Amino acid sequence: MEQYSQIASFFRGLKPLERITVSQWSDRYRFLAPISSAEPGRYRTSRTPYLRAIMDCLSVHDSHRKVVFVKAAQIGGTEAGSNFVGYCMHIAPGPIMMVQPTDDMVKRLSKGRIDPLIENCPELKRRVSPSKSRDSSNTINQKSFTGGVLILTGANSAAGLRSVPIRYLVLDEVDAYPQDLDGEGSPIDLAIARTRTFPNHKIFMLSTPTIDGMSAIDREFLETDQNYYHVPCPFCGGMQQLVFSNLKWEEGHPESVRYQCEHCGELISERYKVDMLAAGEWVPSCPDKVSSDVIGFHLNSLYSPYGWHSWEQIVRDFLAAKDNQSKLKVFVNTTLGQTWVERGEAPPFRNLYNRREHYRANTVPDDVCFLTAGVDVQRDRLELEIVGWCADKRSYSIDYRVLEGDTAATKVWDDLADVVGERWARSDGMEFPIRLMAVDTGYNTTHVYDFCRRFPPDKVIPIKGQDHLGVSFAPPKSVDVTRSGKRIGSLRLYNIGVSFLKCELYSCLRLEKDSNDVPPPNYCHFPEYDEHYFRGLTAEEQVVKIVRGFPRLQWVKRYERNEPLDCRIYARAAAAVLGLDRLSPARLVKLGGATKKEPRRRAARQDYDSFDDFWN
Repeated sequence: MEQYSQIASFFRGLKPLERITVSQWSDRYRFLAPISSAEPGRYRTSRTPYLRAIMDCLSVHDSHRKVVFVKAAQIGGTEAGSNFVGYCMHIAPGPIMMVQPTDDMVKRLSKGRIDPLIENCPELKRRVSPSKSRDSSNTINQKSFTGGVLILTGANSAAGLRSVPIRYLVLDEVDAYPQDLDGEGSPIDLAIARTRTFPNHKIFMLSTPTIDGMSAIDREFLETDQNYYHVPCPFCGGMQQLVFSNLKWEEGHPESVRYQCEHCGELISERYKVDMLAAGEWVPSCPDKVSSDVIGFHLNSLYSPYGWHSWEQIVRDFLAAKDNQSKLKVFVNTTLGQTWVERGEAPPFRNLYNRREHYRANTVPDDVCFLTAGVDVQRDRLELEIVGWCADKRSYSIDYRVLEGDTAATKVWDDLADVVGERWARSDGMEFPIRLMAVDTGYNTTHVYDFCRRFPPDKVIPIKGQDHLGVSFAPPKSVDVTRSGKRIGSLRLYNIGVSFLKCELYSCLRLEKDSNDVPPPNYCHFPEYDEHYFRGLTAEEQVVKIVRGFPRLQWVKRYERNEPLDCRIYARAAAAVLGLDRLSPARLVKLGGATKKEPRRRAARQDYDSFDDFWN
């Protein structure tokens, strides 16, 4: 019997490969499970017809060795990768590797997509070793099957990327990979090196793009013929690429959205999209780069099948994000499938100087909700700015001060404590305190900690700048305060995203008032400061530099004194901590703490070891 089985296996090995494409295999053999799909049942390429050409380029008889896919969300890209894996396991077995950004994502992929892929496909289930507690051939990171093995690994694991020679490689979400893995180079290059021994290898690289100049998938795509999906207008038949700028809607009514044909100008309802996608075709935008070896595709969420991510939802997402740089970045990346251009180029300081306003410094305009302060620490001085924030995130510079004195001594910190206790008057006689002061810990850290401990943690906070942080601030972490090597207390230290906040500030500084002299949300108001302030506010510029062979965004000074820029982003971080980005306008108004004019009092000198000590 065993001999008969060996003979049968021998003759099966002589059987030629079934000439079938990935899309045909998917339609014939693939079943979607409820655990991994909103539309369980038999897979239908006709639901996402734009994926047919992408998947077919991954077929073993196709000449292309590398397929690059720049994708938005909700278009079926991950399922295309799963189809390719299932096709290889069944039709042309060989060693396969799927690379995810992290090991945690590998576990989610294995349990949420690969296991259901195998379990719901009889052709795969009988080829894959059964999962047993004592059998190491079918684990979270490895699936052995007849004729090959599927290896799942994270891009943060150098050992996993060095494992075995690979014929089929899927690199998923490559823009989330580390640029340099343990000093060994790019994980993308390490993984691709595994395919060199297979002249008939296939590489499928897909990702949502991130930052312009830093995006790995964008760099790869620009080296290809750059295919975009063109669909016909149901009225004139003109072929065109779907772009966000051609979505038209009535103001305040996203449900009225239509797509305007670039040829005849007709407004197209989304109900036509099913037929439009079915009749679409990929068109290379760089025909001079057409190659039989490498091909690239780009797709945004406007192509998402009817009933998935609708045009109406895209408009609603845009309206919710357009006034928030962080949300707008996510929209551009995940919905438009485009790289985000960091506006790290400083606006001309002269423009800001010329648009100064005639409100009096050290007074609070009527539309200000609350005040924050940002403090930059130098060896011989403290520089600080008091900023007023409005409900629509507009800001007023209330005052900018330089407190001279050795920051390793006590007097200058006493002067700053007096500022904490000050109040600023509004025209109706009400007075505003500083709602929250943020003090940088980058210099004379111990003295900064000592100062912050004089006040409750909802009044003064220590902060530390982090270039890599992609948000305004991260949740605070407790740090020990020591003196002479002994712990004397603790503080909550906030890490703030200085690069993110600088890009946001420069975007705000570029805003202009409309023809009726009405400022838009996020607009920055300034009193009649001198040129030095505005030069310092625009002192830095973000550039791409090559560091150890990899592109990195870095901030460089164009003007030596950048303290006004630092103070402003520290004050902005304090506003974010208070809730400027998440609270409603009505809630923001209540943050001010305005009171009637009363005699000035010197700030208390009580030390607080923790938040609980303050309230007790």
